[in-house]
Amino acid sequence: MDYLIFFYQILCGFGWLADNMWLQTISMILPRVQEHYDVPDKWIGTLSSAIFTGMTFGAFFWGSYSDNRGRKTPYTMTLLITSIFGALSSFAFNFASLCVCLFFLGFGVGGNMPTDGALYLEFLPKEYHYLLTFMSVFFSFGAVLASILGYFILPKWSCPEAMPCDLATQNIGWRIMLFSVAVVTFIMLMLRTFWIKLPETPKFLMSQNRTSETIIVLNNIAKINSCNVDISKHDFPQSPIASNAREEYNEMELTSSNEENSPMLNNIEEQLEEKIKSWELLLSPRWRLTTFLVCCIWTVTALAYTMFNVFLPKYLETLGFEGESVPTRKEVYWDYMIYSFASVPGSVIASFLIETSLGRKGTMAISAFGSAGSLFLFSIINSRITMLLSSSAVSFLATLLYAVIYGYTPEVFDTNVRGTAVGTASGLGRIAGIAAPIISGVLLTVSTSTPLYVSVVGFTIVGICVMLLPYETRVKRSLASS
Repeated sequence: MDYLIFFYQILCGFGWLADNMWLQTISMILPRVQEHYDVPDKWIGTLSSAIFTGMTFGAFFWGSYSDNRGRKTPYTMTLLITSIFGALSSFAFNFASLCVCLFFLGFGVGGNMPTDGALYLEFLPKEYHYLLTFMSVFFSFGAVLASILGYFILPKWSCPEAMPCDLATQNIGWRIMLFSVAVVTFIMLMLRTFWIKLPETPKFLMSQNRTSETIIVLNNIAKINSCNVDISKHDFPQSPIASNAREEYNEMELTSSNEENSPMLNNIEEQLEEKIKSWELLLSPRWRLTTFLVCCIWTVTALAYTMFNVFLPKYLETLGFEGESVPTRKEVYWDYMIYSFASVPGSVIASFLIETSLGRKGTMAISAFGSAGSLFLFSIINSRITMLLSSSAVSFLATLLYAVIYGYTPEVFDTNVRGTAVGTASGLGRIAGIAAPIISGVLLTVSTSTPLYVSVVGFTIVGICVMLLPYETRVKRSLASS
């Protein structure tokens, strides 16, 4: 089993890597695109909002799809859509066409978090659940990979600083960057497709009462691990939710047997019924408070972090301190690469801290309040070294927070609502991501510190919401924390 867990972690981790790799790519090319199409400051945030809008639809769509139709199709289609529209975006002929391509790119990459996390978790035995948090290291690797590509591509293939520029021939670094990241995404898709083919998860098949397929998957997993399993249909308890859904659907078919309903109409009605049941469960007394707080945590974290992160490269280009010269473009991307590398330890340390007495809740609370403090320090910086230290602290702590959020959310919800819950929370985070660049642009007209102060308040609210969560998944998931 250890052999499979290792490779499943890598393959599912590709989705997490692609998610952050594309987000950081857009942040880095934003100043170059603004220069290329002469976009005003108040509108340049539309570029980031476009990909976040696509991610919002993708998270909702693929999360619900994975609950109703399984995890396998989203597992492949998300990266396929991402690589296609990533390549097309590099050939955009104007700012509007670039935003449209990034919207569809976001629709693909936005499905990775809810579906890959649920898929990986459902292959993990309970004692390995901490690995879901560790998998967020791929999220950090995405930022690191994007920052490395940006460091080598953008300074060399962008307009010369303080000199006349032929945009069509000299300012092509952002196009090369987009195409390069699309190629990396396609390589990950090929590895997913041909290296090790993931079956549908046994937990999902069981939740749908597809016991015959469950037995086949379990036998295949046993063969890979050189062992045998002796199991039959009678060994499986019937899922009440799946059973009720099946019975109601059968009744619907009997009722409509004399009517001329098409198979497509029946399929739509079945999906609608299943989604309603999932939402009824999420809003039931058992899950209501958890659903509300988890959604708040995702939304406010995305708002606070994106307001800081999305304009960081642009902000660094205009940063100058008394007695220090304005940094060159290469120095800016070097600083941004350090910022990205600082996030990697956050994912690794998170997987250790969540198994200590701090648990999931304590780790999230410390990282949220720590992020607020680091952002406040960043807002009062007076030297480049202070800027590097405070921004690296934000990168480390925000990644630590995200790592636990990504692991806690699918872990706290049951299988039959997991995709819907994670997809909804992730989707709300994307909505916040849509609004954040636009809000930042408006606030920057007030002062450069205003967006930072709003982020400080946001991370503080996240810390409070974490402390109010009723379940600590380090202990038994069904017990409320005291």
